[in-house]
Amino acid sequence: MYTVEEDTNADEGRDEKVKHVQILHPSKWWHWLKTTKEGQEQMRSLIRQLLMALKSCHDRNITHRDIKPENMVLCFEEQDTGRCLKGIPQGENFTTKMRIIDFGSAMDEFTLKHLYGSTGPSRAEQTNEYTPPEALLYANWYQRPTNTTLKYDMWSVGVVILELILGSPNVFEISGYTRALLDQHLEGWNEGLKELAYKLRSLMELCILIPGSFLRHHQTVDRVGASPASWKCSEEFFSHQIKSRDPLKLGFPNVWALRLVRQLLLWDPEERLSVDEALQHPYFQHPPPRE
Repeated sequence: MYTVEEDTNADEGRDEKVKHVQILHPSKWWHWLKTTKEGQEQMRSLIRQLLMALKSCHDRNITHRDIKPENMVLCFEEQDTGRCLKGIPQGENFTTKMRIIDFGSAMDEFTLKHLYGSTGPSRAEQTNEYTPPEALLYANWYQRPTNTTLKYDMWSVGVVILELILGSPNVFEISGYTRALLDQHLEGWNEGLKELAYKLRSLMELCILIPGSFLRHHQTVDRVGASPASWKCSEEFFSHQIKSRDPLKLGFPNVWALRLVRQLLLWDPEERLSVDEALQHPYFQHPPPRE
């Protein structure tokens, strides 16, 4: 996630705005987002702005296909001047505005016909960490109806929210112990297939399962070193998983944030929230409804 800053320099009697870009890592700003009421409101605003930006795309049947923090530009806009401030501002006299950039992987009906051709969009053009299961596993995923292919972006939004919660890009990772146990069963596999197996295992740990496959996973988890008791796939279990990975051990700010993420990170794209449904989610209501 980037911030944009503007300086005004005198150049031959003219004011010239010079933009600087700064990458945001887990920092005091992230700590503020997580630990203060104002920060939690700011996080909610950023997520809503991301969804509103996507709505502009989806209303035109455009799938961005590369939603990730690197393609989200933040401006801490000073309320008095409208300028982007340097660094992380102090005080309350600013408004955080976000834009999405980089449409190099975007697709719509026109690009599918005139750009990508009969072979369709390539996996090389997507960022695997933010790619939904259907695009990882099925080469012809884009041939589904448009209202389903747009759900690609909704999965990516769920991943971005988890990154905000965890302060880390390593949302889907497994422990070294689990990886070693898996490797015993993956001998002879190429590295690409191994990475896919690790990814699928990490999805299982967050209860992101193939529809109707819970019993099958439940019966086979012993082979990879997990206790069947840990595979309840309840809200409580998911909340515990996220809290245990959070450096601050706080997890989600409320149950509505948790439910929004779970409804975005559904295996079946047809079951995932659309952008309009996400914008109507109780997480964005003020005050939120009772749990």
